Amino acid sequence: MNGKIKKLFTIFVFSTSVLYLYKQIDFEELKLALRQASLLYLGLALLLALFTILISCFRWYIFLKEVQKTSFKKTFKAYLSGYYLISILPPTLGHMAKVKLVGGDYFRSLSTFATSIVAEILFIGLGLILIGFAKVGAAFLFLIPLIIIYEKAYTFTDSILKAVEHPKLKRMISSLRDSFERLYSGWRKAKENKIVFALSFLLSAITLILQIFGIIVVGRAFGLHIPPAAALKGFMISTVFAGISGIPAGLGANEFGLVLGIGSSTKAAISAFSYKFIFQYMWAIVGAVVFYKILGGCGENSSGE
Repeated sequence: MNGKIKKLFTIFVFSTSVLYLYKQIDFEELKLALRQASLLYLGLALLLALFTILISCFRWYIFLKEVQKTSFKKTFKAYLSGYYLISILPPTLGHMAKVKLVGGDYFRSLSTFATSIVAEILFIGLGLILIGFAKVGAAFLFLIPLIIIYEKAYTFTDSILKAVEHPKLKRMISSLRDSFERLYSGWRKAKENKIVFALSFLLSAITLILQIFGIIVVGRAFGLHIPPAAALKGFMISTVFAGISGIPAGLGANEFGLVLGIGSSTKAAISAFSYKFIFQYMWAIVGAVVFYKILGGCGENSSGE
């Protein structure tokens, strides 16, 4: 029943988003905006998108190499594949699947990816509060103390599993304890290096600034002036809408949130779609090529060399 309600909600959000965006578009103005679009600004936006991806991937890599031997090239391939995987799978499953592609110990790798987005959660929470969504922002910030007390939660969970261990359940309990231990050891090792942990906050701030600037630049490409505050608001609303919509890759909900933030107009709608295409959707296409090359045995070997 819950699955059906979730699907109906996803369909409702997608339909509402598309209908709202459609109503904002004047097709004559759209044709004119497309003809007059600045290739220079669009090229700059593409460059910003590439830097954003490289920096985000590097943020994961610096944690990953703390727990296992890997290469940036292999990590980058897995990261790119993730854009495709979250477009065909629920976001959580998509991220979990891309972690598998880096090889090594899966649970330790998964914990490093989770560690790498701690700073991102913090900045999103603060950003939501700044644009007036205090309750939603506080909810994001509430995740931080939960992550911080993860070590105590691990110790408590492991002691419970050890206490209920029974000869008939020994294999299952042992497997669960081993999985939790590998997750915890990856988290512990990843955050031991204080320089790396601090660097992740700097990298997260840079990627946020690049994405905000990307919205402004894409708007300029279509002759639309977008103030930084409006770009920040659009980015934050888009992030939340896409996250709760359940739509693969957030298609529709992304643009809906952006338009609500930067203002409703034909140029705003085309800017919103162009921004998401340059910063996300086109990389799903690239990610699909990379992913199937990996599956076909054309990627790196399991050692990552």
